[in-house]
Amino acid sequence: MSYQEVSRPEAKAKAKAKAKAQQRHRKYTPERIQQIKDLVARGETCDQIAATIGVTVGSLKVTCSRLGMSLRRPRVKLPPPKTGSARTLGAARETATFILDIKYNGQEHSIEMPFTPAVIRQLALEASFRNQEIGELTKEILVSVFEKGIVPNLLDK
Repeated sequence: MSYQEVSRPEAKAKAKAKAKAQQRHRKYTPERIQQIKDLVARGETCDQIAATIGVTVGSLKVTCSRLGMSLRRPRVKLPPPKTGSARTLGAARETATFILDIKYNGQEHSIEMPFTPAVIRQLALEASFRNQEIGELTKEILVSVFEKGIVPNLLDK
């Protein structure tokens, strides 16, 4: 391109259009990168994440590697069970007890709900994916069960 061509307005517009056409489409915007981080934290697989954001698995892996992001699912580390006598181990199996306090029309009622360690582990895992406390998650589950009318189905089993 000569000096004379650049000085003309139509040549300038043509040069701008050519430069814009040469720019690459960005697949990985800051919003997409945050979305990837959130999906990884929820425990989604590479295939699911790639399908969600509309890229190939290879492209996702390369980009995350360049950004220093891990695509491995987070693991919840629970403390190891304490060793002890058979009596203490049997008693420790039902140590987690949730207490539901119900206050309605001036009346109060408390209900103890013992949960097994397997249920507590499942609640802890789900709560960690949602970045919540176990109590908050339990409350949301209980409210959802009543709002969706699932109680009769559950009690029939």
